[in-house]
Amino acid sequence: YFRRGKKKAEKCQFLQAVALYNFALIRQREELGENHIDCGTTLNEIGVCWMMLGERYPALTALEEALYIRKKKLGDGAKEIAETTANILMVFEEEREDMECMVQEDDG
Repeated sequence: YFRRGKKKAEKCQFLQAVALYNFALIRQREELGENHIDCGTTLNEIGVCWMMLGERYPALTALEEALYIRKKKLGDGAKEIAETTANILMVFEEEREDMECMVQEDDG
């Protein structure tokens, strides 16, 4: 399911990708355990898809869980930690930009 989700995401079919990643995550957790590093990778991909769909809350939820797993399994210096942290920052940046636009509209 993970590879199929990746292919959908590469084609910008993010909703289908999320569904496939969720199937992959369920299977990974059953077979490998709740906090296996593969689960962290899948959660990161789920977060990216939600972010691309403009759904910040589910994106942030998935990315925060991915960060927790990746930190626990890989330690602070890993490139995967930087990747997930950058994704979280993108979500916050989008939120900040939207807030700025709202303030400008109110002032205008």
